[in-house]
Amino acid sequence: MARNRYMDDEAEAKKLNIGLLKRLLRYMFPYKKDFFLGLTLLILNVLVGLIWPRLVQWIIDDILMAGAPHTNDIAYLLGGVGVVTLIIFLDIWVAARRVVIVSRLGHNTIHDIRKELFDHIQTLAFNYFDDRPAGKIMVRVTGYVDSLARLLSSQLIQLIVDVFTLACILVILFLLNWRLTLLCVIALVPLSVFIVFIRRLLARLARLVRAKASNRTAYIHENIMGVLVTQAFNREQQNADELVRLDKDVNHHFLHQHLAATSLGPAIDILSTVAKILVYFVAIGFIAQGQLTLGALTAFTTYTSRFWQPISNFVMVFGEFVEATGNIERIFETIDTESEIQDAPGAYDLPPITGQVEYKDVTFSYDGKINVLEHLSFTARPGEMIAFVGPTGAGKTTIVSLLSRFYDVTDGSITIDGHDIRNITVRSLRTQVSVMMQDSFIFSGTVMDNIRYGRPDATDEECIAAARKVYASEFIEAMPHGYQTKVEERGAGLSTGQRQLLSFARAVLADPRVLILDEATSSIDTQTEQMIQRALKQLLEGRTSFVIAHRLSTIKSADKIFCIADKGIAESGSHEELMAKKGIYYELNMSQYHALVNKS
Repeated sequence: MARNRYMDDEAEAKKLNIGLLKRLLRYMFPYKKDFFLGLTLLILNVLVGLIWPRLVQWIIDDILMAGAPHTNDIAYLLGGVGVVTLIIFLDIWVAARRVVIVSRLGHNTIHDIRKELFDHIQTLAFNYFDDRPAGKIMVRVTGYVDSLARLLSSQLIQLIVDVFTLACILVILFLLNWRLTLLCVIALVPLSVFIVFIRRLLARLARLVRAKASNRTAYIHENIMGVLVTQAFNREQQNADELVRLDKDVNHHFLHQHLAATSLGPAIDILSTVAKILVYFVAIGFIAQGQLTLGALTAFTTYTSRFWQPISNFVMVFGEFVEATGNIERIFETIDTESEIQDAPGAYDLPPITGQVEYKDVTFSYDGKINVLEHLSFTARPGEMIAFVGPTGAGKTTIVSLLSRFYDVTDGSITIDGHDIRNITVRSLRTQVSVMMQDSFIFSGTVMDNIRYGRPDATDEECIAAARKVYASEFIEAMPHGYQTKVEERGAGLSTGQRQLLSFARAVLADPRVLILDEATSSIDTQTEQMIQRALKQLLEGRTSFVIAHRLSTIKSADKIFCIADKGIAESGSHEELMAKKGIYYELNMSQYHALVNKS
């Protein structure tokens, strides 16, 4: 069970720093051509946009106000207007082209980040998923990565261009009138102080919103997966009320974040308005003294508006920028999480095996505090069927999970044909050790796709042969489209027995030397179980197999039966030997027998 429940806020990730931003930019390196082309077009966009205020000044001072010979020359005036119009259309074309290139850059980068994140999550050990609800993992691959799309496809480059634009405008303004320019620059001082103050508040609020939204997503995912139980116990209203509570929690913190972010807009408006009033007030005196023309004032005020535009852009995206970059913390935290199950240095591929498995003084703990198994030792010879029985929670599934290296032993060792499984590559181990879990997960796709899941290169004929071996072909061929029948996620529309038969066919097709069956027949009806027993006899022949079963009738033919209790093997032997001992196994058998008699 996940120790981090849906209602528990995740621990704070490491704070955002310049190193994380640099790391994010490295994902753009494969697309540096688009990056520099987009940046060039943005700069060109800026330069083109900065030309026309000077043209307006020229039209006012040199044509309309100068009284020159060309003052009444309509053709000359229209020519000037035409040049301005052409520049405006060029500006629009460059902007449109830039949007396409920059968007492509951003989404290609996001694709690479999402793929790396998803690929890494698939390699993490089971304990990572034990500690986190699936919804909180899912939101990292979806919501958190999506939040970076806007940042990388527009905002990041736009911020670079805004800095460039601001620098260009400052140069132009100083050339036009340095004294008026100082009035604009002075207004930036209180704004900078306010931004520094608000940045920390926004970062903290963004983390809170992200944590609460993650809790909500985890709860929604949990309830979608458990909808049958919800309806069976009439929990719809209670669950809806809980979602309302979680949603209010998100909205409460979001409103505080939004309020803090929107306070930047009024701040910039007030300061820019004050600066403009001061400019006009001082400019009147300059015009009266003949130190400034009307055209120059028009150009200056136009550039002043452009001066505040990149600052306004920065203020508008600042809250989104803080939130989006805050998500980088969680994304890179996940990517940086090292799987506890990794190939050791010098690990080698497991050669073809005969299937001799030996547990040597194995001890295991999930949390490093309480041992689930202690000093467990046994040997399974090639071709033997080993069965594990015992009460729920005794450690039966843990034993077989260690063999597949879903977890690593805390102490001791497990060998296959003399090879310590920690010294061989995980991929080669799981190629020859196949697992049929209690939860027969069926993926969306066709029946054939699900059988072929473990061997993508298998032919249709091999898939059909595998299905026939476990008698799955009987219900498959009765379906409307046979093996091409589409099934939904988790096998919706199929019975429990049918899902397990498909999972059996999948295991048969993998053709492992060691086969693990974890409660694989627990939900199958008696008639289907009889078919499975016949299939198992063929399937297990010549293979080493480990079988966990609550139905003791399915393991009577096992070569060895281990009763697991008190963190180890309490009893061992064949069915006949254990029944003669009249111990734990005998009691389990008799209780099942009496239950069947009473039921009948």
